[in-house]
Amino acid sequence: MKYTFMVALAMSSLPCAVIAQDIPHNEHELNEVVISASPLEERSAGINQAVSVLTGDTLHNKAAATIGETLRDEPGVTNSGFGPGVGKPVIRGQVGNRVKVMQDGLGTLDASSASGDHAITTEALVAERIEVLRGPATLRYGNGAIGGVVNVIDNRIPNT
Repeated sequence: MKYTFMVALAMSSLPCAVIAQDIPHNEHELNEVVISASPLEERSAGINQAVSVLTGDTLHNKAAATIGETLRDEPGVTNSGFGPGVGKPVIRGQVGNRVKVMQDGLGTLDASSASGDHAITTEALVAERIEVLRGPATLRYGNGAIGGVVNVIDNRIPNT
């Protein structure tokens, strides 16, 4: 009986010793991978769309007071300004309600959609990445995106 108790005690303490050992970690720094998802399930082979992405130093060097001024050198994009600080993106000749400006993947509600002389509230200077989508694939973002979509990602609300 005493022998069985000692063996059981020794066997029960064995897993604790195994768990307490440190496992060597090999730390490697990986490159950043950006994944954006669509609420609509699509296969990547069936999607052909013109996309421009500004990040890092390119975005920092092109950053201006408004989204339109920042994107004016991108293919198919010009700036429509009604005065100082009111530049809006014109994508392939479409402007106003036909170009949807989003912030972190969500539509913005501001006075710029009601009148052309109001500025877009999304700031290009605080953006980490700006995505410009052109062409018919922008219709998946709603009927207000006939000309194109500008998605400003600034991560003001941190991901958890």
